[in-house]
Amino acid sequence: MTPNSIREMAPHTRQRFHFAASSFSRMFGVDKVTPEMLDFCVGWAEQTMPAPLEGLTEVDIYFRRLWTMRLSYS
Repeated sequence: MTPNSIREMAPHTRQRFHFAASSFSRMFGVDKVTPEMLDFCVGWAEQTMPAPLEGLTEVDIYFRRLWTMRLSYS
């Protein structure tokens, strides 16, 4: 994921990407977010799955579960 490809996203998709990426940053720390995590965020942002709109803890739990499920099926 390069900054140019992020800028080329549709505004709504870009917002969803940043929403997901910020959760990974909170959970793991900015310096620990991997390219695989960012690719996961892109994939999530491009789907029509509704974003969780509870508190930040619930949002982070939501993304942690999705990330863990992804790892268990690969």
